[in-house]
Amino acid sequence: MAKVLLPLAQGFEEIELVSIADVLRRGGADVILASLHSDLSVRGAHQIEIFAQTSLQEISMQEFDAIVLHGGMEGVENMLSSSLLLETLRSFWDSKKLVGAICAAPLVLDHLGLLQSDFCCYPGCEAMMKNTQAKRLDLPYIFQDHLCTATGPAFAIEFALQIALVLLGKEKFDRLKQDLFTT
Repeated sequence: MAKVLLPLAQGFEEIELVSIADVLRRGGADVILASLHSDLSVRGAHQIEIFAQTSLQEISMQEFDAIVLHGGMEGVENMLSSSLLLETLRSFWDSKKLVGAICAAPLVLDHLGLLQSDFCCYPGCEAMMKNTQAKRLDLPYIFQDHLCTATGPAFAIEFALQIALVLLGKEKFDRLKQDLFTT
């Protein structure tokens, strides 16, 4: 069973976080919501409170197959302030584990110098990037090598389905799409 780490930062984009967690769990992945801090209660960008299962400090990175970052500008700023998350993300990247980032979250990848090829992000975020020459694509999402980036909340389910395809395989992906009534 694939195990996915979803770091949870104050100011997260609720649609993105919940869609990713829900779709991947429906597909059979073990999804762990890990707060950036010891407080497991985390408030989203639209004041919806979610409770993480654990904190980032309490987990072992080696047991995960993927890490997926939610958007929400405040959430992304909080992710950028977490040295533990940045170290964790670098470790996943260096190990060639799947890395996903939606909406403003590719800013975290840019901060680490990881955006080497064209990517998706929320329109306008590309103007804040300082470490990439790659271009923003006007697509719902793009998957390249072990990186999947997506544009924003409207595409959260498609993004999560793409991650499910990569992590869980075509059979589970097809069953998941059928269960969700997607085309």
